[in-house]
Amino acid sequence: MSTLVLGNVGSDAMAPSAPFLSDNYLQNNAAEAKRMIWLAKSDDILITPTPVSQSFLDYVNTLKGGSNIVSLTTSATATKRPLPISKKDLEAGSPLSKSLSSLASGRVSCLEPYIADEVSICIARFLGNVPITFSNQNVRASPEATRRFNDKAQFREFAHNLGVPIASGSVCVNAQEVVDAVCRALSVSNKVILKVARHSGGDGNFVISKSIERSFQGATRAVCIREADASSIRAGVHEIGLIATEKEPVIVEAYSENESSVGVHFDIGRDRVELVGVASILFNPGYGGAYWDRTLVDDLPKDVLAWCHSIGNYAREAGYFGPLSVDIVNAKEVGFFACEVNGRHGGFSSIRAVSNSLGLEPDIKNGERVVLSRTAIPIGIRFPDLVDLLEKRQLHYNSSVKRGAVVMVEGYEDSGPFDLVIVGRDLSDVQGIECALVELVEGILVATFHHDL
Repeated sequence: MSTLVLGNVGSDAMAPSAPFLSDNYLQNNAAEAKRMIWLAKSDDILITPTPVSQSFLDYVNTLKGGSNIVSLTTSATATKRPLPISKKDLEAGSPLSKSLSSLASGRVSCLEPYIADEVSICIARFLGNVPITFSNQNVRASPEATRRFNDKAQFREFAHNLGVPIASGSVCVNAQEVVDAVCRALSVSNKVILKVARHSGGDGNFVISKSIERSFQGATRAVCIREADASSIRAGVHEIGLIATEKEPVIVEAYSENESSVGVHFDIGRDRVELVGVASILFNPGYGGAYWDRTLVDDLPKDVLAWCHSIGNYAREAGYFGPLSVDIVNAKEVGFFACEVNGRHGGFSSIRAVSNSLGLEPDIKNGERVVLSRTAIPIGIRFPDLVDLLEKRQLHYNSSVKRGAVVMVEGYEDSGPFDLVIVGRDLSDVQGIECALVELVEGILVATFHHDL
């Protein structure tokens, strides 16, 4: 019997509907869905919005010790706008419904989705009401709980009620409320961050600033306004393109520079809330990856860890089960506060899945190994050529010394951008490998430039 691993990234439970999403975001979603392959085991089945290349599938199967993962897709080609997996993909005669019909004879024992939403429930029913598993436990998926724990506006409400410190700000449901909230925030700060209530990876975060800066941590775009008057602010909001409604509110907060930002990760069970790791969130300038190090747990203040646990306990009591991350910030002149919660598989799930595939999780928890991930690295060569180059430079993961880089994702096409996982003895070691990779990327860019000339 096989598990059906579902890459339903970009679901309505975690992002606005597809017409409101950029081409770049959809392409990143399609690439992120491929990370789910690392959660699959031998003979499991993976479904993604765009095809997994045979070379990447063979690569993952080999690193997993000779697995035989089967890859299915809802789109035969890597389109410019790869739409998230949805109920439409189950319509009679669709490629997915045909593929699932051939599996419905009893081969699939359970479904492991990226996010336990209505789409995953529909697919589980299509396969004969197979159970939905999340972090290796059977759960009764609740779309309502899933939506609650992936919504920044609802997070502000329940976190405040739990006594968890959060950024000062406002939840806005129309344009005038956004303008008024930005006015208030700019009266005490030179920078304001605006967040779409349901979005991920920093793509739904925007900054309005009184000064011109090249980039901001955790935000994909910034707009500079010279005067903090209502008309200038209204023009800035219009330039960003944000529209606040009751269904899709916008959160306005004073922007805080981070000393550090970490994700505290739990597995929520029916009778337990288990801390599985703490990862430092890296910005580049948006969310560029994370590193997982034993010392991060040890260095986190006890009171901060306690209020993260209180959110985990609240999630369990509210009927949410599965992977849960609490993103917290240590801001300059402010201290620690929680900025959001994510009830789904995410970047840490992928790091952990790669680590498990290589047998490294015990070493990480014992402090003998550190794992660092970098996402969406632009390298202008195809996946097989990248692996060959890593091996020639002795940068690819070497199991005998438990050190090196693994290509976690080949991009939404097999020519990148690529996600990499780097394994080393400590943080300085993995950073050294990363520097070698940066030099490799720069060398490829220079070679490509001269070739084009």
